[in-house]
Amino acid sequence: MAHRLLWGDLHNHSEVGLFHYAKGSLARSIDIARSHLDFFAFTGHAQWHDMPEMPGATREKWVAGFKKHEELWDKTRSMIAEANLPGRFVALLGYEWHSAAFGDRSVLYPHDDGELFFTDEAAKLQRHAERAGAILVPHHIGYKPGLPGRGTNWDYVDESVSPVVEIFSEHGAAERDRGPFAYIRHSNGPRTTAQTLQHALARGLHLGVVASTDDHLGYPGAYGEGLAAVYATDLSREAIFSALRQRRCYGVTGDRIELDFRINEQCMGQVLPATNDRTVAVGVRGWDEIESVELIRNGLVVHRHFPEQMSGGVSSGRWKCRIEYGWGPWTALGMARTADWQMSLGVRAGTILAAMPCFQSGPFDEDRRNRILKQDGSVCAWQSYTGREGSFAETPTNAVVVEMEGDEQTVVELELEKPVRMAWSMKVAELADESRIEFVGPFPSESLLVHRLVPERLYTAEFEITDRGSGERDEDYYYVRVRQVNGQMAWSSPIWVGCAP
Repeated sequence: MAHRLLWGDLHNHSEVGLFHYAKGSLARSIDIARSHLDFFAFTGHAQWHDMPEMPGATREKWVAGFKKHEELWDKTRSMIAEANLPGRFVALLGYEWHSAAFGDRSVLYPHDDGELFFTDEAAKLQRHAERAGAILVPHHIGYKPGLPGRGTNWDYVDESVSPVVEIFSEHGAAERDRGPFAYIRHSNGPRTTAQTLQHALARGLHLGVVASTDDHLGYPGAYGEGLAAVYATDLSREAIFSALRQRRCYGVTGDRIELDFRINEQCMGQVLPATNDRTVAVGVRGWDEIESVELIRNGLVVHRHFPEQMSGGVSSGRWKCRIEYGWGPWTALGMARTADWQMSLGVRAGTILAAMPCFQSGPFDEDRRNRILKQDGSVCAWQSYTGREGSFAETPTNAVVVEMEGDEQTVVELELEKPVRMAWSMKVAELADESRIEFVGPFPSESLLVHRLVPERLYTAEFEITDRGSGERDEDYYYVRVRQVNGQMAWSSPIWVGCAP
């Protein structure tokens, strides 16, 4: 059966449940999610059974947030049910269960009548999930278990109700204890070796992976904070839950990297019978130059692939064009402001094939929206807003990436209506060699960058190899790690293969 690649966020917050530092109405979150995602689950903070005392009135604020979330639960269920439109957009009901002893879980329901189930034991929560058909997703797994880390205790992860874990979010990446995206943004401390995905897989757990934002500004799918990709038969709750249960899913940091990973023609997430004849096939389609594609077996890289770095002029083909904008007054100048943008990119003597939004969560604004307004074969138009103060990871920019097709006669035309009126054009041949920067006013005004074009040969990669296995275990696990030149990454769910004697 054919599968569709769908994009969503299974873990995000708003003022519902933790109003002392999370922001934004649930209506706003739903509106934002529907504007650029296929699915999302709202997971308000609901319970922390072993919460410690905290300085000041912090603990009381958490308790008040939990109470508010409970009071609004019926309204939340109603709003999620109304937002769910099978075939067009999927909204999932959920909540977050905190536990220092066991690690936090997102509780996701496949229906509208899920309850707020309060307990102080992981086993009881797991039995509830089994009865209700819910999925429990461990997240920010890399922290030290207990207080104050609140990382995942692997002894209390039941694969039958927790088929996937969250490998990346705004907390950072928990694939391994070395590598990019360290845990630095929260008070829970750093990531530790025993809490990484690789350690869980080495223990023999069969866990797929997703990424999701854990965003606290009411912005599902915020760029750079994590996205979940699922291969589903259709856009419905049932199909998405089926994909998660079969681990037919993966995680990305921000760019919507398309990743296909198979062993002996079986897709990611599968557990294969014993064999030492393993044909590994990987296909990647990114949104920037691909730096490397790595095949990991039992925690070690066994194959590393690099796209072909051919030189030569522009000819007929496909390219990706990233338009990034924002910057503006640096924080020390004390000139905090939000810039509104409205612009369009047109293509003459060529065709627009697709567009990807890269809209971050900050600065928070209840009423402003980042949104692609129009996309067809000749033009992509959008509105947006940027600001330094309150931006995620101190990155004061947003972006849109457009995939286009044409030849050396193709012309890219960019037109701004806000913050100033401006228009100019460049031939593909020029943008293939050099980026272009424009300022919208005198120093220290905002600016706009049209990145140098990325040809298709640099944002795609595929390979097929034969692997004989480790010969050291009863079962080997494999997964794929993708890294783009701009730092964006993707991780597949594993495939497990039994080792023949």
